[in-house]
Amino acid sequence: MKVANYLNIIADQLHPYMAFVFPTGNGIFQQDNAPCHKTRIVLEWFEEHTDEFRLMSWPPNSPDLNPIEHIWDVMERQLRAQTPPCPNISTLRDRCLDIWYNQSPVMYQKLMASMLSRVAAALKAKGGATRY
Repeated sequence: MKVANYLNIIADQLHPYMAFVFPTGNGIFQQDNAPCHKTRIVLEWFEEHTDEFRLMSWPPNSPDLNPIEHIWDVMERQLRAQTPPCPNISTLRDRCLDIWYNQSPVMYQKLMASMLSRVAAALKAKGGATRY
């Protein structure tokens, strides 16, 4: 993703969302170390908005703790298990949406409940590999 596109997303979508969900400014936003996330202009934007929400610090060599990555993994495994394979992009989109909307809420709850121990394990490992 280009930096300008990412900056537009955080300014136009993330910013109003965080203001609505965390009106007292106690929200924390998580992003990984993708190149567009770490550019000077993006980090300056977050610095200008520290009174509205905080940016979670992310160790450069940490295991992937972003919950969405685990959801993508579940989705990919379910998609690959389907037969026949997707014949076109439209079918792929439809199958992905079907998988996304039919995930068990329990899976999301377990993933969120594990975040404290995931972060603690990453801190203990000083950003290195963990059992997650």
